[in-house]
Amino acid sequence: MTTVRIPTSASSMSTAAEALHDEEIERTRSFIRTAWIVAAACAAAAIALPGDGRILNALLATLGVGVVGSLWVYRELADRTKYQARMLHVLAVAAIVCGQLGVLYCGIASSASLIVALGLYFFCRTESLSSAVFVWVLAAVTHAVEVALVLTGTIDDPGFAPVGAQLHPLQHLAGQVLLQLVYLMCFLLARMTRQSSLRSIEQLQKITRLAAQRDVQLAELRQDLDRALKIGGPGRFTSYQVGSWNLGNVLGRGAMGEVYEATHVTTQQEGAVKLLRREMLADRNHVERFFREVKIAASLDSPHVVRVLEASTPEDPIPFLAMERLRGQTLGDLVRSGPVTGPRLRTLVEQIGGVLDRAREAGIVHRDIKPHNIFLTEHEVWKVLDFGVAVLGDSSGTLTRGGVVGTPTYMSPEQARGEHVDHRADVYAFGAVLYRCVTGRVLFVARDTPALLYAVVHAMPMRPSTIASVSPQQEEVLAVALAKDKAQRFTTAGELAAAFAAATAGTLDEAISRRARQLLRARPWAEPDPEPKAS
Repeated sequence: MTTVRIPTSASSMSTAAEALHDEEIERTRSFIRTAWIVAAACAAAAIALPGDGRILNALLATLGVGVVGSLWVYRELADRTKYQARMLHVLAVAAIVCGQLGVLYCGIASSASLIVALGLYFFCRTESLSSAVFVWVLAAVTHAVEVALVLTGTIDDPGFAPVGAQLHPLQHLAGQVLLQLVYLMCFLLARMTRQSSLRSIEQLQKITRLAAQRDVQLAELRQDLDRALKIGGPGRFTSYQVGSWNLGNVLGRGAMGEVYEATHVTTQQEGAVKLLRREMLADRNHVERFFREVKIAASLDSPHVVRVLEASTPEDPIPFLAMERLRGQTLGDLVRSGPVTGPRLRTLVEQIGGVLDRAREAGIVHRDIKPHNIFLTEHEVWKVLDFGVAVLGDSSGTLTRGGVVGTPTYMSPEQARGEHVDHRADVYAFGAVLYRCVTGRVLFVARDTPALLYAVVHAMPMRPSTIASVSPQQEEVLAVALAKDKAQRFTTAGELAAAFAAATAGTLDEAISRRARQLLRARPWAEPDPEPKAS
C-alpha cells in the first residue's frame, strides 16, 4: 500500500439494501409520472362512460387530491435524503382508494380490479415488509367489503356494467376469491422479486470484493517488483559525497526521496542516506516537510526508531538524512505470507506500543503507521520508519495543506474525514496493523479510494475469528482499538499494547471486555457471506 494524498470528499459505498433503496426512490418517481398519465386517461374515460354520478364525483375528487399529493412527493424525492416510508403510504392509500372507486364505478366483477393488482405489485416491492403487508391488507379488505355489500344485497352493484344478475352467487363468490388470490400472488411475487434482487446484488458485491482483494494483493506484488527493479543498482547520486558520507547504490525509493547505501568518509561506518528528490526541491513545502522529518527522527531517542547519524543544514545544496543501515524485512513483507503470531507478535506489540508512547510524549503523531513502515531487523528488533507525514505538537499543519494524508487502509476515521488528529489516530492505525497481523488481511477492500474511506468512517471490518484463529479477548481488544470515535478507543498505544498482551494470555480486564461489548452492540463486526446450501 502506498501513501496517497486525496481530497476530503468521498462518495458512499452502497450495500445491496442501499442499492435497492436508491432504486425504489427512482422507481417511485417513474411510477408517479406514469400515474399522472393513467389518472388523466381514467378521468376522461369515467366522464365519458354512463356511470353513477356520485361515485364519479368522488373518483374525480380523489384523483385530483392524489395528483396534488403526488406532485409534492415527486418534488421531495428529487432530494434522495428526504425519502421516508410515509410518502409511499400516502401514495398507496390514494392509489387504492382511486382504484376501488373505479371498481365500484365500473362494477365489482369488471376488469378494473386488475389495475389495483398492478398497483399492489408496485407498492409491495418496498424495502419495508410492514408497509408491504399494510398495502396488501388495505387493498384486499376494501375490495372484500365492497363485494360483501353487493353480494349480501346491502347495496346494489352501482357499476355501469353490473354482472351480479347474470351469475349464480357461488359463481360470483368464486370469482372474487380468485381475485383475492391474485392480490395475494401480487404481494408474494413483489416480495420474492425484491429478495431475488437483493441476493443477486449481494452475490455481485461478493464477487467484486474477491476481485478487489486480488487486485490489492496484485498491486502489492507489483510494487515489490517495481522496488526490486529500481533498487540495488547505481542512482543519480551514486559516488557523490553528501556531508560525511560517500553514496553507493540505491537501497529504495519513496514518494519524497531516494535512500542510498553509504559509508562514512573517515570511520568507514555503514549507513543509509535519504535524499530529497531533485524535483521536490522547487517546492518549499516539500523541503520543509523533509526537514521536519529530520527534526522528528532526531528528537526520538529510542532503539525502536531508526537512529539518526547526521542531518543536513539549510545551507547544504541537497537536503539529506544519514541513518543507521538496517538489515531485515518490513512487517509488510512478513504478513504477505500469512498471519504473524507467537513471540514475534508479542515483541512487536511491546516495542511498537512503547515507541508510539514515546512519540506521544514528545508531541508527535506519526499519521502513517502501517506494515511497510514497521521494520524487523536481523536481530529481531522492531523499528518504526518514515516520519515524513508526522505532525509535531507545535506544527501549524500547513505543510499538508489541509488534505487527507496517509494510507487509507490504516487511516483513522477522523483522519479520513480530514479532521484534526492526535495520538489516538496512531492508536487506531496500530490496531489496524494488529488486525492485519492476526488475520493476514487488511481491514477493508473497496473498489476505489473514496469507497475505502467511506468504509473506514462508517463500517466495521470482518470479525477476526471468522478469518483466523483469534481469541474472543483479542477480538475485544481490537474492537476497542478500532472504535470510530477516538474518545472510545484506548487512550494510548501503550494501553493498547498492554491490553493485547493480557488478552493473548487470557487475562484481559473485564472492564475492557464490557467496553468492547458495548461498542459492538452499537456497531457490530461484519460477518462473512453465508455459504450457499447444497441443492
